[in-house]
Order: sequence, then C-alpha cells, then structure tokens
Amino acid sequence: MFYGKGSSAPSCGDCPSEGGGQFYTDFRSIGRDDLADAAVLNLSYQVRFPSDWDFGERGGKLPGLYGGPPGQASGGQHGDAWSTRYMWRIRSDEPKATVYVYDPSQGDGYGKDVGLGSWAWQADGQWHTVEQSVDRSSGTIAIRYDGQEVLREQGIQDVAGIPFSGIFFSTFFGGHDTSWGPSRDVHAQFRDFRVSAG
Repeated sequence: MFYGKGSSAPSCGDCPSEGGGQFYTDFRSIGRDDLADAAVLNLSYQVRFPSDWDFGERGGKLPGLYGGPPGQASGGQHGDAWSTRYMWRIRSDEPKATVYVYDPSQGDGYGKDVGLGSWAWQADGQWHTVEQSVDRSSGTIAIRYDGQEVLREQGIQDVAGIPFSGIFFSTFFGGHDTSWGPSRDVHAQFRDFRVSAG
C-alpha cells in the first residue's frame, strides 16, 4: 500500500498526494450470512511496516470490522452502524496502538480510542499478526498481537442489533488534512486476512 508524502484521508481536499486506500467487503453478498449473524466474530491479518517507515506526527488508520450500511461506519452520522478499525497515534514520539471505535452511542462526530497504548505497532520489516474479536452482545473487544492478548475491554456499545457487515479495509494517515501525513512517500504491506465466527 502506497502513502504519499503529506497524504491524509480520502476526504482531504488539499493534500499534495494520495495515500492509503479504502473499501468495504460485504458478507451477505458472498453468501456468508453465518458470519453476518454471528454473535462473536474474529478478524486477523498480517501487516508489515518497513524499518524506515514514517508514522508521521499524529496518527493513522488500519483495517477492522464493521456493521451496518457502508459509509456510516466512520466520521459523521453513524446511528445505525459501527466499526472497529485500528489506529496508530503518536504519543511521546511513540506510535501507540488503539482500536478506534464508532458506535451508535456516540451520535454524530468522531470515534473513540479503546485501549490506547495497550500495544505498539512495530516498524521492523517483519510481518506481525493482529487479531480482533468483537462480541456484539456484550460489547467486548479483545485484541491479540503476535499471538499474545494485549487488550480485552467492553469498548463498543449498542451494537447487539446491528449484524456484522464485513471488513472495513481502511488505511491512511489521518485525520483530514496534510498535517497528518508522512514526511516522505512510504509503503506498508498487508496479507492473510481471515474471518471466523465464535
């Protein structure tokens, strides 16, 4: 995945270059109603940041699960949708990891950090596996990083009646303006996306 110098969210109107990418998958459209209707769903994938990766000065997004209509699981109105993307946020010059949650309890506006600093993204040129388990009935989010549980928290609300929709593949620096972007062109890699129920 390419992230251009100074790039930010797809909504950035004055960024000097494009970066990252975003799309929604849909479990029901591929005949996987069992995943959509599951009470608990697990998403795992691998990500690799090269050793010269620039996390920027503020933060950025990484893929997660979502429920409800596409387009309502991020900034703005999300009364009938939710999402559990990851972020990196720069705190004390370190890229702290978090689950960035949107859910109906928030009304309009932006999301909330769940478990900020419970683990850290590694920029070492190696593949790292991150897994999220979302329990819609209890609101519990559990995270495993390279096989070790690093977070378990009731971090999402009012989603028991909103089925899983799919993977929200969303990665960019931001934020919505160039202040979030990297100081140079950078690349990250993703592979081995897996979803399972229970």
